[in-house]
Amino acid sequence: MDSKPFSSLILDGLRSFGRFCRSEEGRWLWYIMAAAIYATILVLPLPGFSIEARRSLAVFGVAVFLWATNTLPLAVTGLLILFLLPFSGAISTKSTYVYFGDQAVFFVLGALILTSPIMRSGLSTRLALAVVSRFGRNQSALILSILGLAAVMSCFINAHAVAAMLFPIVLEVVRAAGGKPGGSFGFAAFLAMAWGAVIGSNTTLLGGARGPLALGILQNATNQTISFVQWTLWSIPVVLVLLLAAGIVLVIAGRGEEVSLPAAQQFLEARNNKLGSISRREIYTAGVMLLTIVLWIFQGDRLGLATVGFLGVSLAFVLGIADWREVEEDVNWGIFVMYGSAIALSAALRDTGAAEALTKQLLALGIESPLLIFAAVVLIALCLTEFMSNAATVAMLMPVALSLASNYGIDPHAITLGVVVPAGLGFMFPVSTPAIAIAVGSGFVRPLAVLRLGIWLDILTFLVFLAMSKLYWPLVGLRW
Repeated sequence: MDSKPFSSLILDGLRSFGRFCRSEEGRWLWYIMAAAIYATILVLPLPGFSIEARRSLAVFGVAVFLWATNTLPLAVTGLLILFLLPFSGAISTKSTYVYFGDQAVFFVLGALILTSPIMRSGLSTRLALAVVSRFGRNQSALILSILGLAAVMSCFINAHAVAAMLFPIVLEVVRAAGGKPGGSFGFAAFLAMAWGAVIGSNTTLLGGARGPLALGILQNATNQTISFVQWTLWSIPVVLVLLLAAGIVLVIAGRGEEVSLPAAQQFLEARNNKLGSISRREIYTAGVMLLTIVLWIFQGDRLGLATVGFLGVSLAFVLGIADWREVEEDVNWGIFVMYGSAIALSAALRDTGAAEALTKQLLALGIESPLLIFAAVVLIALCLTEFMSNAATVAMLMPVALSLASNYGIDPHAITLGVVVPAGLGFMFPVSTPAIAIAVGSGFVRPLAVLRLGIWLDILTFLVFLAMSKLYWPLVGLRW
């Protein structure tokens, strides 16, 4: 009788433990651990922490644990935070809900409502098919066109929605071309979709709600913000370098499988013909989005990003291009609970002095270099986002990072980007972002291959981001 290798026994044990943790019985283990974290922080001797600071840190510890383990949906953890902050006596009930109503939450609401008519009108599908048909003349060009299209779309639409919209198109293109599961062409095409959405989403504040979430925390803590134009100007080098690197990797990875591009072209032409001529709803949707983006760029500071977003939403309903029943189905309403609660939690850490006291503990480690502190924040954000949602990573790191920035003389704008951009660039695991999960779910993308290629992109992200912060930022007015 053959015995299993030790490594196989370890893997079997981990799988069994994972199944147990996902079961009803196992979930109680996580609940007990969360309660233990809360109680431990309250009773531990923490010099420099007031009773209110200790209570807010205890709530923070529970939130970090639940966000990291995904024991509860993010929105449910947000509700728990909104209960625990006033219940524990960290801050008052009034303060909790005042912070919850931050304008960043409403900017996210406006941006996501505007995404609904873009998808429902067929405008996104028409643009996707047009770009892939126009630029997909050979195998490499087709892969690069998917990568570029996903990146451009995620500048204006949530990256998760971009991946979901492109998925059926990429799937049909790959099948029409004769790509097989396990083959190199389908692997490269779906990974181009996912990587393009992930990378491009860092170009503007519209690609993901983590940016507005961070701005809400930044404004609460420092009364400073980052404009729509500044965000793009300061983040664009990382986006361009990573897109170039991803394109090279995907073109190489896509070789080795013979596919029929004429068949794919015929499919795309048939789909384009089926759409017919552009509709009034598509034209009006494009006009409203263009106007809203222009106002975000040129009037965002004066009017407020949320105000401009609601102007676009109002126009969408007045012109009849948005339908409330469709919006109700398309918008993830729970995301606002999560983000509002994260902003309230960060404000509690600041107001009670918990963030400052925690920073002083880190300062006691003897690190004197602002560069090392900045690099550590970037690295931690990059690592954490591989194992939890990027929004949870931002919510966890921002309060401590801003406190560190204050003590080390780092520009709060720089440390905000040092948290948010790396937190939006997870390439290794499906859990890091829904875009990667969607690609893996296609059956054409092997998780182990994603890990093998993604780790190199993570390393490149870290190096390029640090280089950009030292060499490029001073040229465009950001010095830290």
